[in-house]
Amino acid sequence: MKKKVFFPLLILAILVLGIAAYTSPPADSVVLPDANSGPTHKTEAAASAKAAVTIAIGTDLHYLSPDLTDNGEYFQKMMDNSDAKAMLYSEEIIDGFLSEIIRHNPQTLILSGDITFNGEKLSHEGLAKKLEAVEEAGTQVLVMPGNHDLYVETAASFSGDSYILVDSVTAEEFEEIYHAFGFDEALSRDPASLSYTYEVAPGVWALMVDVNTKSSPGAITEATLDWVGTQLEASKDEGAKVLAVSHQNLLSHNYLFSEGYIIGGRNALYDLYIEYGVLCNLSGHMHIQHIAEMEGVIDIATSALSVAPCQYGVLDLYSGGMDYHTERTDFPHAEDAIRMMKERSHRSVLKKIPDASQELQEFYAEINSSYFAGENHLVEWREDLYEELLSGMAFSGLFIQTIYEDGGQNHTERHFDVEDLIVE
Repeated sequence: MKKKVFFPLLILAILVLGIAAYTSPPADSVVLPDANSGPTHKTEAAASAKAAVTIAIGTDLHYLSPDLTDNGEYFQKMMDNSDAKAMLYSEEIIDGFLSEIIRHNPQTLILSGDITFNGEKLSHEGLAKKLEAVEEAGTQVLVMPGNHDLYVETAASFSGDSYILVDSVTAEEFEEIYHAFGFDEALSRDPASLSYTYEVAPGVWALMVDVNTKSSPGAITEATLDWVGTQLEASKDEGAKVLAVSHQNLLSHNYLFSEGYIIGGRNALYDLYIEYGVLCNLSGHMHIQHIAEMEGVIDIATSALSVAPCQYGVLDLYSGGMDYHTERTDFPHAEDAIRMMKERSHRSVLKKIPDASQELQEFYAEINSSYFAGENHLVEWREDLYEELLSGMAFSGLFIQTIYEDGGQNHTERHFDVEDLIVE
């Protein structure tokens, strides 16, 4: 145990409810909801015949070992005054998620960073133990770190009205803990980071790009960029298609959240992805479900598993194209997690507009929740309430405006034609 020190309740610089600041079955058994219904699962008998390879994507799990918290007074106050992660139900969420992965048995599960709450070694060890069952069931797990996973000085355990700092992990310790989940069977390893390539199917490579090194957190180094270029050239020589993966975003999904969210030095990486025809980049980090595209480069940001509605992504690859959609994790307190997020939205409005009507509070909560879930198309916009939020909530008003201007898009599903993609 480390010495107890002051640990502020606001451990993250939260500008907008639920957005985390930088510092800090096979697909044939699932189907996306339409605009008029909630998420549903298809029966196995209604399976799609075209999916040749299915990849599940989980990001921002922020798993906290139950041995590190009693969900006591201090921890609950910290959660009430920080972002919208449903940390009280962390164990439920992870167990529910991994149970679904085991049941549906995709070929690969990608975990794209921030897999622990704040890099606690005990959380990493506990999660790795849970992942063993996934691989034993036949799904290959690929893991990479995010900015909350390595060298975290605020890693802590919580009890009653206090906390104690605990050990985090180094990059070397991360690799040791998760060596069986991508590293051991990698096609290539980057000596300068925890980046690696992995063949997820014949002719399809996952390019796992770690941009959270101790020396250059949040930015790609020249050494790793050179390694990426070498891997893409090798994929071209082998006739393989590449899926890139990062924790931070490759493209801007909202102009308010660029610095600290977009990979530092991403332009050179972006140019390489254009040159070599990378299928898409799978990211997370901002906790929002959103799909961005620029000049043929696609960045799919899957929403945080730890934030209601606790979603994960599913990517189906087949000859001629690929389909992406989200699925919601089923766990005992799922409705409570959604309710807690809405209540945080209500408090956010009341802090800025003390006499806000219940109608205005509910309107903001609807917008915020829908945006995080990628369901902008479900928002019923009211101009009077929209204008009231713009005039009364300063930065949050601008946030709402960006959602309005994004249009009624559905970011929970997308089809991509890839004529030269051959999947067997």
